Amino acid sequence: MLENRLYKRSDFWKLFSRKYKLTKTIEHMMIDSIDIQENDRILEIGIGNGTVFKSITKKLKKGSLKSIDPSKRKVRQISRANRKNMGNGEVFHGYPEDIPFDDRTFNKVFSLHTVQSCTDIRLALREIYRVLQIDGRFYISIDTNTGEKEKTYIQLLKDQHFRDLSVIRRASCLCIVAVK
Repeated sequence: MLENRLYKRSDFWKLFSRKYKLTKTIEHMMIDSIDIQENDRILEIGIGNGTVFKSITKKLKKGSLKSIDPSKRKVRQISRANRKNMGNGEVFHGYPEDIPFDDRTFNKVFSLHTVQSCTDIRLALREIYRVLQIDGRFYISIDTNTGEKEKTYIQLLKDQHFRDLSVIRRASCLCIVAVK
């Protein structure tokens, strides 16, 4: 009986370790895809655990990173944890369907597995389009293990007038880059 429990625990840690490595791979893929420049004005939709936020704020010298998340608790938590290292970054409570920024504020917007969980994805994409500058880029990562379909997202992006779509595939994730 004890051996069975130990075996199950080790399986859990193997699974957790694989999931952790995959998450790190996806985060790095997103950061690499964004090609951060020192003057970028970037919007992050869904802050997650804040690791991507930290990585990007370190790279921005004159630009800024604004992050929105629907969880007030997570916004407080990340703000407190990064109080000393916020740099040019700020965290706000907000929803992708109602982004609290003016039109054409950002030259880059990205979302790691967040937009697809919106209540109204079309409205969220419309809002993202609104806050992007002309020729701004939107980066969205999609976990293909959840059954999400690449063609569906490409069509949704086209319906919202995004252009020059490209797809980067890694492991069980897609990163779609779209231009306004």
